[in-house]
Amino acid sequence: MDFRLTTSVDAVLAICVIFAMSFIPASFVLYLIQERVTKAKHLQFVSGVSPLVYWMANFLWDMINYSISTAMVVGIFIGFDKKCYTSPTNLPALISLLLLYGWSVTPMMYPMSYVFNVPSTAYVSLSCINLFIGLNSSAITFILELFENNRTLLKFNELLKKGLLIFPHFCLGRGLIDMAMNQAVTEVYARFGEEHRPDPFHWDFVGKNLAFMAAEGFVYFILNLLIQYRFFLYHWMPESKKEPLPYEDEDVAQERERIYKGGSNVDILQVKDLSKTYMGQRCPAVDRICVGVPSGECFGLLGVNGAGKTTTFEMLTGDTDVSSGDASVAGYSILTNILDVHQNMGYCPQFDAIDELLTGREHLYLYARLRGVPESEVCRVAEWAIQKLGLSEYAKRSAGTYSGGNKRKLSTAIAMIGCPALVLLDEPTTGMDPHSRRFLWNSIMSVIQDGRAVVLTSHSMEECEALCTRLAIMVNGTFKCLGTIQHLKYKFGDGYVVTMKIRAAKPGMAPDLNPVEAFLESSFPGCVQREKHYNTLQYEVASSSLARIFQLVLANKEKLNIEDYSVSQTTLDQVFVNFAKQQSGEEDVIVLHPRAAGGRRDVKITPEKFPEKMKTR
Repeated sequence: MDFRLTTSVDAVLAICVIFAMSFIPASFVLYLIQERVTKAKHLQFVSGVSPLVYWMANFLWDMINYSISTAMVVGIFIGFDKKCYTSPTNLPALISLLLLYGWSVTPMMYPMSYVFNVPSTAYVSLSCINLFIGLNSSAITFILELFENNRTLLKFNELLKKGLLIFPHFCLGRGLIDMAMNQAVTEVYARFGEEHRPDPFHWDFVGKNLAFMAAEGFVYFILNLLIQYRFFLYHWMPESKKEPLPYEDEDVAQERERIYKGGSNVDILQVKDLSKTYMGQRCPAVDRICVGVPSGECFGLLGVNGAGKTTTFEMLTGDTDVSSGDASVAGYSILTNILDVHQNMGYCPQFDAIDELLTGREHLYLYARLRGVPESEVCRVAEWAIQKLGLSEYAKRSAGTYSGGNKRKLSTAIAMIGCPALVLLDEPTTGMDPHSRRFLWNSIMSVIQDGRAVVLTSHSMEECEALCTRLAIMVNGTFKCLGTIQHLKYKFGDGYVVTMKIRAAKPGMAPDLNPVEAFLESSFPGCVQREKHYNTLQYEVASSSLARIFQLVLANKEKLNIEDYSVSQTTLDQVFVNFAKQQSGEEDVIVLHPRAAGGRRDVKITPEKFPEKMKTR
């Protein structure tokens, strides 16, 4: 009776150890999830970190932290003098069990970092999973052993114990229980004056548990690396079928033909039929785009949200797999030489991939080292980036306290570290004030003047006109137009915008705009009124020569009491809006002029909700 009571108490103690050790490995995934969600992990890969090095560094750090917990558990056992775990023969087995448990369960937790997006949810879920496996597997097998007279249950229990060896939680719990039972047997033998000291490392004792945990550490770590390298995705995912290419604009077709014929071999970035189709979707997010970006060029990529711009960047940087097609950076393919691609690429993601606990200067030091900058030059390079992006005042502050604009400047500075041949900037000026935006534009211009290539996405037409030598407008994953800004305005613009200021016929009277309206509508059939104020009219005139507009307006200037007037070309905004209407789900949405929407910008109203007479293009 004393034997069974002592064994039961020690078994409960073993279960308590399992309970405590279930929370520690679950905590190792928290920071990994945060880095993956904020894209800081991917930005490290783009900066030159090998996935193998990344995971080995994390594993080494986690094992150092786990070793501290192991030392505390062993210290507690020694302090309370638990002979079943601290006797000279059992203490090495206890330390081996605890260390190999950390060795095997830590990489087992790593693949879960791809499943969860909220660290707190992951911690609670993984802790519960560890508790469930560890407590239930150990308790069930221990209880079944008490049925000594039932051979069927004992046989089932032996099979169950062999099957559960794939779980480190069971190996730890069962090993501790076996050590407790062995100590109780040893004490029974001692009462009869006999010595019974079996080797705890024997295979049928704790040896098999240790061996399985040692092997599981390698297996789970390799499995995690295969997931990181998308081994299963690349080898098991079927290739999606492609429909024939739809009609393309002639400029887009010419660029495609140039890529096909090898005319872009000298370009830093070459994109050939790059496509991405997400699982469960029929329409591709990116559909066979082709473009080449030479050195010294800033290429703009425009499109509404969901057009495929960020997906394109994610494929170019290796953040998401490519459904079909290929792209190369400085001659290295993103499919076969992604590590070499990363060495020649800087990347500013759409959302700031920064660590809130590090200062701006520490970020730049870190990424300078990752880029391979010599240690003697790291400080100088970091200071160059700080001065270049105007971060001197905030360099010593933690990045978590930065404003949105300063975070974007820091992200852009990280992308420029190491002078990569290609810099990808995904909406870099979002949230910046006008002064900071201009400052960043000058920094980007200096990159272009250095002979490097820049690919820029933006929703600011002013930014594109200031920086981009060429641009493409993306709709539903395809290029709808491609060329210089002036070329796109001339080819896809709706003519000219005529703005007139009318004076009153007599002092004290309100200006009469009706004769001017009648004149414009009769002289330029099909013109559209964009604005009408107290003394100002603005019309959009299509299909008319610039000389004819000036000739007619000048001839009738005095007759119509026109005080002054101006004629301007259609803006890039209007060209963009015309293409944006083709985006899926946007066909029946009409973009109103700010004045027609009560002074608000970018107001969208469906035709059913707005009077016909108030619609404008």
